Amino acid sequence: MPETSNGIIPYQNARRAGRRWLNDHAKDKYAGGLPILEQELDGVETMGEVVLGTHEIPLKKIVGTYTANRADAFAGNFMPLLDEGTEFAAKWRSLYGHHLRDGITDPIKVYEYMGRFYVLEGNKRVSVMNYVGAYSITADITRILPKYDENDEELKIYYEILDYDQRSFAFGDMWFSRVGTFSWLIEEAEEFAEKTPSLAGKKPDEWLPSVYRDFALQYSRAGFRDIKMTTADAFSQFVCVYGFPIDTPADELAERVKSCEAQFRMISEELPPITIEESGSSPTSGRGILGIGGKRAKAVFVYGPPPDVSVWTRSHETGRLDVERFYDGRVTTEAIYGVDEENAYCELDAIIAEQKPDMLFTVNAGFAHASLQIALENPKTLVFNCNHSNPEMKLNTYYCKLYEQAFVLGAIAGAYTKSDIIGIVDMPIKAYIATYSLNAFTQGARLVNHNIRVKRCSPRVNYAHSEDRLCRKMLAERGCDVILCQYPTYGAVPLKPCDDLYAMLCSVHPNGRIKEYLAAPAVDWGVVYRRIIGDYLDGAFSHIGRDSDAPSLYFWLGLKGGAAKIYTVDAVLGSHTTRLGRMLEQAVAHSNVHPLLGPMRDRNGVLRVENYKVPTLMEIQSMDWICDIVDEELVVSE
Repeated sequence: MPETSNGIIPYQNARRAGRRWLNDHAKDKYAGGLPILEQELDGVETMGEVVLGTHEIPLKKIVGTYTANRADAFAGNFMPLLDEGTEFAAKWRSLYGHHLRDGITDPIKVYEYMGRFYVLEGNKRVSVMNYVGAYSITADITRILPKYDENDEELKIYYEILDYDQRSFAFGDMWFSRVGTFSWLIEEAEEFAEKTPSLAGKKPDEWLPSVYRDFALQYSRAGFRDIKMTTADAFSQFVCVYGFPIDTPADELAERVKSCEAQFRMISEELPPITIEESGSSPTSGRGILGIGGKRAKAVFVYGPPPDVSVWTRSHETGRLDVERFYDGRVTTEAIYGVDEENAYCELDAIIAEQKPDMLFTVNAGFAHASLQIALENPKTLVFNCNHSNPEMKLNTYYCKLYEQAFVLGAIAGAYTKSDIIGIVDMPIKAYIATYSLNAFTQGARLVNHNIRVKRCSPRVNYAHSEDRLCRKMLAERGCDVILCQYPTYGAVPLKPCDDLYAMLCSVHPNGRIKEYLAAPAVDWGVVYRRIIGDYLDGAFSHIGRDSDAPSLYFWLGLKGGAAKIYTVDAVLGSHTTRLGRMLEQAVAHSNVHPLLGPMRDRNGVLRVENYKVPTLMEIQSMDWICDIVDEELVVSE
């Protein structure tokens, strides 16, 4: 409808919008009207006022008025309610005309309380600017400080921002839903500034607010209003994916914000992932439609080190080739080696552009972040990262339940030891790694030997023969006669006939030299890939990766179905210990025994898993504590 020069039609439209708001929000706390700060503060203890000066503030954060004088003239969306013939209506129309001719530049006056704004002077200016769809308005701001309360989560979030600088308004238009997010953002910003020459010597409040406003504008334009998260929460998620968008062109920033929709929705709606824990449990596993010309798939596998120097790569390559044979022409695959973690995003992006695969498997946990970016930007390609599950990433993952084998091997070690002291060569102490395999190893040992003690040794470099030898020597010197050793997967090692192995359970001499091989855990990656690709061929993933509100997939396979295996040296173990191992292996595979069943206490005596409780997948993968019977931790020294 055309707008007349006297502003009558715009006022009528605005008034209708206000009346609709009243009707739609009649049952709200304020019955569809504006909140009044004076009333909200009645009986509330505050700590005084702070004048913050003149700043640009988002209109969406202006939620009410300071006094009740004009509250009845506006609906809760600041649209006018009074009749067209009133003096109020005439002033509104005049102000609207002034905005069209010259723009509204005079700052309004507001009070800021708990991150929200209440108008003292300038209600009509807020109304007109809201009507024309403006993003922000200039305001003279006075902050009302609430009294701190440790038990009030909202206050803790508010004071987390204030503690940065109570007299600053640099982050006044940010609001987070979780305690700690702002502090994390500041730490990330400080680290980013140290690495960015153009930000040298600048504090976060000197550059971060403008970067945030650029993001907020594009987030608003993207139309994500139905996403249940604050803009600042969305910004923190964007930073997790892309980093700080400093000097990013507006069109590029807009595209990146849009690509993050799936990540935003996953975090805001807390969509539970779909966890697949059984091999071949889908109705057809890809086989049922082989003969009727069903779907076909092109899968690209991306590795770090090439197979001639990496057992890890060779074991996955065995699985890749197994998939091609198993699906006999339905699946074509290609392997790409030598992708560098630091440049992974660019290389993966080029692979997607050139190969256009249906599925992309990034066979390295270090590719996780780059895989997330690629997955968000290329929803037509299903991206899977070989890694632990991460509820903070909209990323499909797959891995094996290594803790199941560790549990059985721990029981074998506990039964075989003569000293009642066993050892494990674990990941480097400085690297973050979940300790579930270590804890499962101790639980298995304790199940058969109540006198057992466990010692752990961490190498400086993971999967190195020399480091493993030093660890064995240190453990043996402290009484260990059975040790679960690493099996090298990276580095220039000779080809092995058993590339599916990833550890060795050995008895050792007092100097750490291996006396006998007792057992070894193995992973059949072909079983894992057959399950994932089979489900794709069956159409199980028709919406996964393509719908922004679809859940992530976590493939977490183990002994059941043969994804994980245990080889035993029966002649050395003897019939009774061998039978024990096989009985436990079957019990775990059929879910009759869970390796991490409570009670479990950490080394400080704190109960971590309650009696008879089975920890969840995420609780297992996020274990950062060590079981109480691990009585010594050793680190290979220089």
